[in-house]
Amino acid sequence: MARFKQRFVSTTHFNMKHLTTITSLLLFFTLSQAQSPLSELSQKDKGTDQTGDWVRDHYQYKVGNVDELEVNIDYGVGELSVDASLKPKVIKGEIFYYPNKVDPEIDYTERIGRGILSIRTDRDNQYDFDLEFNRPGKPLAEFENELDFSVPENIPIEFDLDFGIGEADVDFTDLTLSRVIIECGLGSMNVTMNTPNSETCDFLRIDTGLGEFTAEGLGNLNTREVDIEVGMGSADIDYRGEITQDVEIDIEVGMGSLDLVLPENVNVKAKVHHNFLSSVDFDDFVKKGKYYLTEDWQDERPTVFLDISVGLGSIDVNRR
Repeated sequence: MARFKQRFVSTTHFNMKHLTTITSLLLFFTLSQAQSPLSELSQKDKGTDQTGDWVRDHYQYKVGNVDELEVNIDYGVGELSVDASLKPKVIKGEIFYYPNKVDPEIDYTERIGRGILSIRTDRDNQYDFDLEFNRPGKPLAEFENELDFSVPENIPIEFDLDFGIGEADVDFTDLTLSRVIIECGLGSMNVTMNTPNSETCDFLRIDTGLGEFTAEGLGNLNTREVDIEVGMGSADIDYRGEITQDVEIDIEVGMGSLDLVLPENVNVKAKVHHNFLSSVDFDDFVKKGKYYLTEDWQDERPTVFLDISVGLGSIDVNRR
C-alpha cells in the first residue's frame, strides 16, 4: 500500500509538472499570436545628398485574421499619402527621411482580432522648426520627409490622423471606414471618398487650424455624426455622395472660412449661431423662424441636420 501511494504521488507530480509545461507553452503561443510575427521592415535604402544622410524604409505587413484595423498616424512635417492597398490583407508603405532631423516609429501589431498600425514621427527632434520655418528662401512646401502607405480594403478601419505641416493626400476610395478623425494644422490636405462606404461610419471629425483643407465625396462615408471645426484657415468640403440615413453635422468656424456643398437629394435643416461680424450665406434655402430649410422638402429623403456656430469667420452652404 505504501509502495502504491509512493507511485501515485510520483505519477501525480509528473503529471502536474507536464501540465504546467503545456500550460506555459499554450500561454506563450497565445501571446506570440497577439503580436503579429509578420510585421517587418522589408528593406532599408540609404544615401547622401546635399542635405545630408537620408534613409528610405520600405514596410510590408501581412494582415492576419482580424475583424478591424486601427490606423493611427501622427505626422509632423512633410508630404503624406494614404490610400487603399492593391493587395488584400496587405499593408504596404515607405518613408523617406533624414535621420538627423526625424526619428520615425512605425509598427504593426495584432491583438484579439484587432490590427493596429501606428506611424509616428518624433516632433521633438524634427527640423528645429523655428529656424527652418524662418530661414530666408525656404518655401513652406519644401520639407523633405515623405510618407506613403496603403491599407487593405474590406476590413473596417478606425482612422486617426494628426497632420502638422506640409502636403497631405488622403484617398479613402474603396476603403471600409467605421470612424474617422482628422486634425490638420498648418499644412494643406486633400481628402477624397469616391465610392460608397460598405458600412456605417459612426463618427467623422475634421479639425483644421491655419491650413487649407479640401474634401470631396464625404457623403459616401455614410456617417451618423459629423463634427467640423475650422480655426483660422479655410475649408472646402463637398459632402455629396450616397447618403442613406439622417446625419447630424456640428460646425464651428472661428476666424476662418468654410464652403460646404450638400447633395440635392437630401433635406437640410440648419440652425445658425452667429453675430454681426459673421458672414453666413445659404443659397436656395428658406428661413423659417430660427432655421434654414430646403424648399423641396420630402419626408422620404434622408435629412442633414446642421448646427452651425460662426465667430469672425464665414460659411457658405449650398446644394448641387
